[in-house]
Amino acid sequence: MNLVNSLKKESDKMKRRGSKYLIKEINEKLILRTIYNNRKIDRASIAKKTGLSPAAVTKITAELISQGMVLEAGSAKSSGGRKPILLSLNPQYGQFLGVKIGVGYIELVITDFTGKMLENQRCETEVSDPISIIDVIKRCWGECSAKRNGQLLGIGVAVSGVVDSKEGIVRDSFLLGWRDVHIAEMLKKAFGCEVLVMNDVDSFAMSHLWLGKAGEYSNAVVITLGVGIGGALIIDGKIHTAKGGVGEIGHMTVVKDGATCTCGSKGCLEAEASFGALVKKVAVSTKNMHLKELYKSVKQSESSEIEYLREAKALDQKTFMRVFGEYAQLVGIAMKNIINMLAPDYLLIGGEALEFRDHFLNESIQFAVKNAFGRLGDNVVFEVDGLGEESWALGSVYNLMDEKLFRVSQK
Repeated sequence: MNLVNSLKKESDKMKRRGSKYLIKEINEKLILRTIYNNRKIDRASIAKKTGLSPAAVTKITAELISQGMVLEAGSAKSSGGRKPILLSLNPQYGQFLGVKIGVGYIELVITDFTGKMLENQRCETEVSDPISIIDVIKRCWGECSAKRNGQLLGIGVAVSGVVDSKEGIVRDSFLLGWRDVHIAEMLKKAFGCEVLVMNDVDSFAMSHLWLGKAGEYSNAVVITLGVGIGGALIIDGKIHTAKGGVGEIGHMTVVKDGATCTCGSKGCLEAEASFGALVKKVAVSTKNMHLKELYKSVKQSESSEIEYLREAKALDQKTFMRVFGEYAQLVGIAMKNIINMLAPDYLLIGGEALEFRDHFLNESIQFAVKNAFGRLGDNVVFEVDGLGEESWALGSVYNLMDEKLFRVSQK
């Protein structure tokens, strides 16, 4: 009986100790988020905003300063008496690496501890198997890191397809030909740091939540058009991921018994309106022999397919315009379906296809608004991406920062 009581007391002590550490971790993250959101802020203001006691704020910020995560960044104006000392995140504490794994390329972005982009690099590649992709990432990172000092705190990865972010597994990426690839585990072994994997369009949407206007609306939808076609759903300022397959608008059926898609279905939007589909339609329809011959050398990659479409626009504008006229209607149908199903306040369009926006986008939007159910389309705010290519990888960094540094979790 004494042994049982002794074990129970020890168990209760461990629980109390565990609760104490959990509360400390929650308070640290709360303070870090508050400092980040305000860029520079004094201790008294932190206490007021977080509800923590001034003593607790003083103790925790002292520990964060000793760890190098936070630094004193000057003083604020005083209404009388001693000027309050301002605190900020230390940008030199470490670096984050964001990686967008595309078809035929890898985009890398390096940020400081505050999420500010320091450098980006695009590495063209013809490999697509996971081991080779990691080798390319290591090589590109080596080239970038040689120019700067600082520990690598974590890697955010953006990749197409159905992604299980919790387990770090790419379940199905038809564009890359991946199935159940444990990419997070592989990168952890290669780099020895935290790794977070997410769908590439979700990553793109995350950038617009942090840097763009998406967070200003209750419900938003992001669609991306190019080599692949994807989407992301934002509800009350958060990306809705469910089981990792939310937003696969590229695989809605738009043509009965249409072209076979990479997913195995027929008539998917991606099968009918991806860059690969547009290139094929031009090559089949054109009478220009140079374009027909050039089609034989086109590879499934963004750079190869977009270059072909540029050539088609220059050499056979009639065929180019006819193909993009069909494209405009297909995209318009997809937008209409999105509006009818989700009734978004805000619809953001991104992707490589924006290079050709003058030949389809207005027509697509007009079709969607005109044909949406009732007046659902009348008040939708349509906007095109203005953040640039690096936003595809940056979002994964912001998600990593949010989950590992700032998110308050009761575990």
